[in-house]
Amino acid sequence: MTDEALRDRWLDHATRTLSTSGRRAGAARTAIIEVLAREGQCLLTAQELLDRLGPRGSYSSVYRTLEELFGLGLLHRMSGRDGIARYEIADPERHHHHLIDETSGTAHPFTDDELERVIHAAAERLGVTLTGHEVVIRGRPSVQASHKRD
Repeated sequence: MTDEALRDRWLDHATRTLSTSGRRAGAARTAIIEVLAREGQCLLTAQELLDRLGPRGSYSSVYRTLEELFGLGLLHRMSGRDGIARYEIADPERHHHHLIDETSGTAHPFTDDELERVIHAAAERLGVTLTGHEVVIRGRPSVQASHKRD
């Protein structure tokens, strides 16, 4: 699936979810959702989102909307080593995780069907109804990987 298709699907999903949960599509919320859809699976801080909104955004509307969208399952939230929350759109059809390069701070999204199977099997074995999960792997480039880049 292309990034554009993912963004379009997420935008439709977000609009439907907000509508069915009885939330208004005000100008500030709509602008925030459009920026998030445009950025796709790029991890953004609230400040970065506010910067992209320009005069259309305010701190209160950005923070309130991010929390609302996260609470509705429309966004993933991840904190880096700096403690700052970063957000990205949650693909309604395909779950992914992140590998964080601690040297550069870059987040590399990845999918792994076997990891998903293990997580769901563990939940079943423990008698837990899985409502969500997040896997963040942190690491530094290995010596071999560093030499391959040179």
